[in-house]
Amino acid sequence: MAMEPTPMTPRDTWNDSLARYRRHAAEVLTTHQCTDTNCAVCGQQWPCTAACAAEFVLELREMQ
Repeated sequence: MAMEPTPMTPRDTWNDSLARYRRHAAEVLTTHQCTDTNCAVCGQQWPCTAACAAEFVLELREMQ
């Protein structure tokens, strides 16, 4: 008899999504770096939009 997968609860879905967002945020922060006053990747003034968004996502874990 095959085992049925355990249904995901909204909490599981949130935690899985948050883990994915955190992994992506960490990747963004390893590439979007400050060179002088601009981002080395996108050229925006530092801190760039991508780096700010990544920092916000990483802070979500602390608020949980």
